[in-house]
Amino acid sequence: MLRRIASYIKPYRKSFIAAVVCISAEAVFELIIPLIMADFIDIGVKNGDKPFIFIRGGIMIICALVALLLGIGSAKFSAECGNGLGAELRKEEYRKLQGFSFSNIDRFRVSSLVTRLTSDITTVQNTVSSGLRPACRAPVMMLTAILASFLINAKMAVVFLIATPLLAVLLYLIIRKVRPMYSKLQKAVDNINRIVQENLTAIRVVKAFVRRDVEEEKFREANEELQKTAEYSFRTASLNMPAMQLVMYATILCILGFGGKLISIGGMEVGELTGFLSYVLQVLNSLMMISNVFLMMTRSLASCKRIVEVID
Repeated sequence: MLRRIASYIKPYRKSFIAAVVCISAEAVFELIIPLIMADFIDIGVKNGDKPFIFIRGGIMIICALVALLLGIGSAKFSAECGNGLGAELRKEEYRKLQGFSFSNIDRFRVSSLVTRLTSDITTVQNTVSSGLRPACRAPVMMLTAILASFLINAKMAVVFLIATPLLAVLLYLIIRKVRPMYSKLQKAVDNINRIVQENLTAIRVVKAFVRRDVEEEKFREANEELQKTAEYSFRTASLNMPAMQLVMYATILCILGFGGKLISIGGMEVGELTGFLSYVLQVLNSLMMISNVFLMMTRSLASCKRIVEVID
């Protein structure tokens, strides 16, 4: 199914490749900065070496500016890619609708077809536009940061082997709970569209038979169902962030305690601990980004299934 949807991105392949290159390069430049910072503190500040401080500070500024330019480029190319995919899917789905037989038209409600052509495609489009950056950036940052943290202090880097499985288990439990709710949410949107469409199409009949109160009650029930489904889905999905932060800050506290002891016995420099903490934050933020991408993908998969049903 994903391969089918991805095939419509071919006209925007150059934008896709450019976005991936910009995102990956941006992550690398950002990850160089903590390594420079460690030397900046341990050599420049500690020894009062002003030329060294200015040179290293200048390199850090250059890295930050290059990362900024690459970030702007990645946002531009990701938007082109996502919006292009959305346009291609709408074009293909609408073309398919024009050739539908009467049996196919009877199979799908008009309200459902409208939702699939608008809301579902917008969900997929936004997943590509917003999700391409964290999906490419997070693995590069995580692997590079873990490698760099092991180079700084292998003993302290073992903490990742404890934190990562915890985060993975939490993410799995949340996604398993949320996934069926997203399909139910799109069906609730279908139902709202159906009631509005029927009411507007037959508005003269509704007024002639004084059915306004009945129609308002139908809409109220459907609207409340959509509200409850949306609240439950997003409330469950929102548990992702606090759960991740709980593990993240617990990890940081463990590292500060262990790192403080190493500094007191001369087993580690202050700059090394500063650089190590920067990489810890990069790794944990990468894991949080990956978890958000999985949640976006979970919702997008429900929409992809509905889009492919129409195209097939």
